[in-house]
Amino acid sequence: MLDRNEQREILINENKLYKKMLKDRGLNRFRHYSKMKLNSMSPSDMKDITIADHIYKTGDSLSKLSHKYYGDVRYWWIIAWFNKKPIDNLYSVGDTVHIPLPLEEAMYYVNKDG
Repeated sequence: MLDRNEQREILINENKLYKKMLKDRGLNRFRHYSKMKLNSMSPSDMKDITIADHIYKTGDSLSKLSHKYYGDVRYWWIIAWFNKKPIDNLYSVGDTVHIPLPLEEAMYYVNKDG
């Protein structure tokens, strides 16, 4: 399965502003990942996928929902992508979170060419 960092470009940060921090950590440079480039789903794609609705409650997080629905916490970002809310802080108690199922089908749409 696709890891969320698998298709991201690796950027090297050798910016002088970080010189002290780098020195303190015994490093020469930082490695960053580029922004994720994810496809969006068209309305016609939506009819081909099963969507489970989950009411967000106290104690929920994207990784917990990923574990519950996919059996693996690493795919939290699929739920974030599908709902167009990239971090847990954007969800409130009572929000409906749409879970695309099965995971393999959702992954297909993430990687589908335009």
